[in-house]
Amino acid sequence: MDMENMNSMWGFIGVIVCACGVYALYWFFKMKSTGEINASLLLGKDFMYKKCKNKDEYIRKAAPALLGFGLVALAYGVLDVIHCYAYPMPLVDTVGMVIFFIVLVAFAVYTTKLKRRYF
Repeated sequence: MDMENMNSMWGFIGVIVCACGVYALYWFFKMKSTGEINASLLLGKDFMYKKCKNKDEYIRKAAPALLGFGLVALAYGVLDVIHCYAYPMPLVDTVGMVIFFIVLVAFAVYTTKLKRRYF
């Protein structure tokens, strides 16, 4: 596989990460405005958000994590697309990727703890 095809693949991953960020931000605002919890993003397929022990408290605690994840994913996705298609900046892209993965793992651990507490 040549370098141009490799960059196209990584650029596509950047587009997917960017879309995930937009999706997380969309559900953050929807959750804050309507009180609806996105089960696929925050809970997993085995949980029903209607069985929440304290929905308002769960939303209050999950919303900042969802906002943080959404912003970081969107920022890294845009950064990666710029890196792959417009202006190569390998060090900045690598730092962004590390930050994104740290936030992703922290988001998963935190929302899993919330899920165990409130469902």
